[in-house]
Amino acid sequence: PARLPLTTIGELARGGVLRLRTGGSGGPVRGPVLTDHDVLAGTGPSATASAGALSEGDGEPVLTAPGDVVVPVLGGGSVARVVDGADVGAALGRNLVLLRPDPAALDPWFLAGFLRGTAGNRRASSYASTATRLDVRRLQLPRLPLEQQRTYGERFRALAEFEEALRLAGRLGEQLVRGMYDGLTDGTVEPG
Repeated sequence: PARLPLTTIGELARGGVLRLRTGGSGGPVRGPVLTDHDVLAGTGPSATASAGALSEGDGEPVLTAPGDVVVPVLGGGSVARVVDGADVGAALGRNLVLLRPDPAALDPWFLAGFLRGTAGNRRASSYASTATRLDVRRLQLPRLPLEQQRTYGERFRALAEFEEALRLAGRLGEQLVRGMYDGLTDGTVEPG
């Protein structure tokens, strides 16, 4: 296939196509907090913060909105998540970057899908002795018209839904196995 012209997250932010915010640097928070572990595990916000818990900075905490894309910056994985459902309104935790695309110029599922590509993550990562840190501004994605972005976005959304179904099947399978062990050991399930 022909190589598509590329742009970076940094260029898109400078051009006003998206806003880039860093988590864990706002003022007092009450309510759910989306952590990097939540994003990596594909779960909803698992942390709660009382007043002052995220008060490193002087500004307001970063709250998620529908269509935001959240990216963990530590760990070396290629993960990007579009905010919807239980994630909406959660405060952004430490080690996360929020990308808020202008929906008239950039499809969030297109953005998240291309950010999950492993080659782009390798180019945008720096490696220390024990950790990998992602420079989100250096991540690349193709320059495409919005209609083409939406076509890609539909495919990426379908992949995300399939991935979530696999996670759910895994969790249900673990519960089944645990129940079988319990049943066999407490006598409620016969071995034969």
